Amino acid sequence: MGDRLPRAVVLRVNKCLRNESDVLDLSDIPLEVLPGQHRELTHLREFRLNLIKIPERLGDLTALTHLRLGGELTEVPGSLRDLTSLVSLDLCGNRLTEIPEWLGELTTLKHLYLQGNQLAGLPDSLGNLTALSDLILSKNQLTKVPDSLGNLTALNRLFLGINQLTGLPDSLGNLTALSSLVLEVNRLTEVPDSLGDLTALRHLSLRYNRLTSLPESLGNLAALTHLRLEGNHLTSLPSSLVNLTALTTLSLEPHLLPGLPKTLRRRVKTTG
Repeated sequence: MGDRLPRAVVLRVNKCLRNESDVLDLSDIPLEVLPGQHRELTHLREFRLNLIKIPERLGDLTALTHLRLGGELTEVPGSLRDLTSLVSLDLCGNRLTEIPEWLGELTTLKHLYLQGNQLAGLPDSLGNLTALSDLILSKNQLTKVPDSLGNLTALNRLFLGINQLTGLPDSLGNLTALSSLVLEVNRLTEVPDSLGDLTALRHLSLRYNRLTSLPESLGNLAALTHLRLEGNHLTSLPSSLVNLTALTTLSLEPHLLPGLPKTLRRRVKTTG
């Protein structure tokens, strides 16, 4: 299998082949190359790797449904384009600065994890991934997101916290299956009225932005249980928040308490 591979890798690959396992975890061992027997691993469904260099033949593993690539990758390996059965792709904690347009061709993806990279933008083609349930983009350098994200109508979780967002597209209101939306620690000065169309939303975090007001449409979020607003520049709250009868946690600055209806005040959590 090559002298460049640690013995632990050799042992794990041999065990995987011997046991005919469809899961192989090498994520705790930094690798520069794929195991030499990777063509014998084409049965794998789940593969976790910690890569120092981009592998050349990863696309041979066409049965993969779950792939985790950690390490110090600066670009998405082009060989991933051939992995058309992928359901989950985890590229978090690398050094990616961009996502290729062709990623939008992996239309079987349901879970896409890109947090902890250096992404400054996203391709419009992400809107083609209409099977996505989870899109995790926290801890990047995003200043905006494409309108095409509004096509992801199956999305359940969208995490955009700890970026540099200054605005949001109205099309986010199309994500009517969304249950969790995290927009904390950005540079938002306003949010679109269309957020009020997210009637399945249960968790909404807008904390630590630059918001001075909120739209009355937030009162339409009848399923909302957690709303986090602290760390903004709000001087008042929409009167429509009284309609949020499912709300159990409302996190905000103490100076906003006097304006809250009593029904909300009884279940409010404040920061100070």
